[in-house]
Formats: sequence, structure tokens, C-alpha cells
Amino acid sequence: AYIQTLSNEEKLAYMRIFCRLIKADGSIDSEEINFLKMVAVRYGVDNATIVGIIKSADMIDCMVEARRIVGRQHALELIKELCVLANIDDDLHDNELDIIIDVARVMGVEDDKVILINRWVLDSLILQKTGDVIMERNNG
Repeated sequence: AYIQTLSNEEKLAYMRIFCRLIKADGSIDSEEINFLKMVAVRYGVDNATIVGIIKSADMIDCMVEARRIVGRQHALELIKELCVLANIDDDLHDNELDIIIDVARVMGVEDDKVILINRWVLDSLILQKTGDVIMERNNG
């Protein structure tokens, strides 16, 4: 859907911000790496590019990258993806939240909108986990 409307520059900006967010809490877990790989495939970004982004993650300026995002819909989608990524390890770290809020503000997304998007993402994750339990998928 929205991915087809992203420019190559926007896709790379998304990936750079994701990498920065992953490193924000000081630890990188397998779920975060899996998220990156999945998104890279969805965006059509090759492994070499991803590895390069990961290696330079400490140098990435999220504010500069956020300014590359064109249009409100792309900004909202980025915030949603960042919320998913930040909550993937069941622990929304303060540093992660700071990055999401700063990126949102640069793109003109209101703080209360970020809170609503994050709540929706959390509700979706809870529903997914509930569904897995009900349907007896990977019991745990």
C-alpha cells in the first residue's frame, strides 16, 4: 500500500531511523533484527545496504532523516512502524520514546497523535498475542 508511494530516499530514511531506534536502548535483540530484515524485504532494500546502515547507526541523525519524509501519510506510517519496533521487545525504553517524539515533531506530527498511534499498536500486539493463545499457536 503506502510502501509503493515511498521514494527510495524515504525508504532509506525509514531504515536509518529504524536502526537508530534499535540501538537507542543499548541492546539489539533477535526480534529487532528480524523486524529490520522483514522491513528491508518489504521495501526492496538489499542486505549490503542494510549492513552498511547498521554499521553506521551511531552516526545517523534521525532529525535529518525525518526531514526526508514527504507528506503526512508517510510520516504517520513511519511513526506507526517506529512504535511497532519500539514495543517489539515488550519494553518501550525512554530513549526510544524520545526518538519517536523528536522524529514526529520534525515531521509535524502532534504528540497526542503519537500517543494514539502507540496505543493502537499496543492494542494490536495484545490482540495478536491473545489470538495466538486462543488458537493454540506457539503456546507461550
